[in-house]
Amino acid sequence: MHFVHRGAECAKASHPILRMDDRGGNIGANVAIQCLSCEERRNIREAMGRRGEENLPRCRGRHPHLGTFDPRGCGKDPKVLVIGASNQWFPQTLSALAVPPSGASALDAKVEQHWKVLKGIPDKAMLAYLRENSESFPVFREFEKWSDEEIWNAIERRRQAPETGEEAGRGYPDLRTPEWEVFSSPHLPEPTDDFALHRGPVPDPLAGVYADVVQAERLREVRALVGFTRLDAPDPDDPDLVVRAPLARSAPTWVPASEVRGEGIFLRLPEDLLRDWEKRVQDSAALRAHEEAYARFRSNRYSDRIPGSFDPMDHWPGARYLALHTLSHLLIRTIALECGYSSASLAERIYAGTEDDPRNGILIYTAVPDAEGTLGGLVSLAEPEPLLRLTRRALDDARRCSSDPLCAERLPHPPADFLHGAACHVCLFVSETTCERGNRFLDRRFIVHIDEPELALFPDLP
Repeated sequence: MHFVHRGAECAKASHPILRMDDRGGNIGANVAIQCLSCEERRNIREAMGRRGEENLPRCRGRHPHLGTFDPRGCGKDPKVLVIGASNQWFPQTLSALAVPPSGASALDAKVEQHWKVLKGIPDKAMLAYLRENSESFPVFREFEKWSDEEIWNAIERRRQAPETGEEAGRGYPDLRTPEWEVFSSPHLPEPTDDFALHRGPVPDPLAGVYADVVQAERLREVRALVGFTRLDAPDPDDPDLVVRAPLARSAPTWVPASEVRGEGIFLRLPEDLLRDWEKRVQDSAALRAHEEAYARFRSNRYSDRIPGSFDPMDHWPGARYLALHTLSHLLIRTIALECGYSSASLAERIYAGTEDDPRNGILIYTAVPDAEGTLGGLVSLAEPEPLLRLTRRALDDARRCSSDPLCAERLPHPPADFLHGAACHVCLFVSETTCERGNRFLDRRFIVHIDEPELALFPDLP
């Protein structure tokens, strides 16, 4: 009503009825809005573009899905969105695999459970006394399989951990560490109805590619919807970068969640291979171009949203993530081409660490709630012969793209702020439901020899 009447009220009705008239044609937006009460009309083209922003009403701070108005009001400029546009709704979800506690994870869980008792222990020597007098202190019977040194280290980790709850802010919880510890453990847990792993042999020709191959015969993933955003997708590492719309008027006591059962393949790369590669590329122009593009990407979008000091390189995933993520996409696309799985029915989880916390794994698993993900087809690909064939084909396909030389030569040079290099829809991109980072942080030159052999993780194909 505000747009049609140019900021005034309707002269003939307090609650006028509007009609939309789509006139079609080939001149772009050609939709007229007419007031049936006073015959005022206006074309939607006058709301489009930079000039059109001057004709839009001010934001009232209304949340239609909550039926409320923001008491603080809103001074932001409104944006015109086409109904059904892909940037109208970005779900903000958290997902975790139902993995049994193992090793340090189980101990940390026990310490968290009995923290009210353990937080007052002054030093490690006190643990021996409490263990000897477990009749008076029955809590310590649950810690019999761990040594005093392990228990004390777990207590120290709990003391140094950030607080949880509202005072801790809106950061994501660490959901990947327990998964990584279970998959990379030398002793796999006993199979259950929700989780069953089997460690297979690494084919001899792939000894320099994989250090470990684990078949996940049964997986259960839980996904929870915690909010949604508009215009910009939420960042997986920093939820404060994009304004999140709440799901409820007050702090919710529950959120919608679903569980998906399937299967998967976990591949761990040799740590020395990745460490040597990181040293080779750390001063390269290609990696520097990715780092500068990441800084531009964050500065262009978020520098005015975060009060105080803004670090454009905060949450930079690192070179290791670029390599693991690219290899994951190559394998997913090869699996989809050769083995009958559509790429949209697969998902990835990348376990990329740092020098202090080395992680070097890829989990590719089925992520759809139908029968396609539970028939054993994906697990069978981790057998030596098919895994060798798939890996060779994936790395060979990475050396060329039908969009070359444009794709092979691409780097995010200024002023571009896209977050991929030698990657496109032909060679690396996968569906939105498959990639955990929205097809960002991808570059074929970091996996195989395209232009500079020293940049390739695998300069020689297996």
